[in-house]
Amino acid sequence: MMGIFIALLTGLLTWFLSWGYIKILFFPKSSVFIGQYEWESPLLTIIKKIPIDDLLASYKLNSFTLVLPFIDTQLDLFFKERLVQKMPVISMFIGEKTIAQLKEVFLEELQRLFPDLISGLANNIQKELIATLATKWAPILEALLMNSTKRLRWISFFVGTIWGLLIYLFLIRP
Repeated sequence: MMGIFIALLTGLLTWFLSWGYIKILFFPKSSVFIGQYEWESPLLTIIKKIPIDDLLASYKLNSFTLVLPFIDTQLDLFFKERLVQKMPVISMFIGEKTIAQLKEVFLEELQRLFPDLISGLANNIQKELIATLATKWAPILEALLMNSTKRLRWISFFVGTIWGLLIYLFLIRP
């Protein structure tokens, strides 16, 4: 009887450990301060370390030359159509040469601002990703992970039970 009790107790312990390892990925839901130490879920810690700037760079999203044709087209539309519609008086004073000069000045300024724009965008994306994962996706991911590891937890229970029996047979039993 003692052998069955030790085997089941060891099996439950291993099942609980495998369950706890998965749960601890998502715990605590928000940061907890213990003195000077901040404890947050390992999942959020990992996500905070993802270099969004590097991801954008790997997709060449930080290259101004990729968006230059689009910006040039949009500036043409703005100066030749929208500005004339909104302010018809200006169309009398602006010719093609002035439009070309204005476009050149705007493009130079946009090229100067573009790295800061992308960096700010990356920071905002990372903050929103962390907030969304913490509030919306963490419970969904936790449920999916718990369902997908159900078989693993049962395997750990049976392995723990076998270990418990071996402990009883070789160490405890006289």
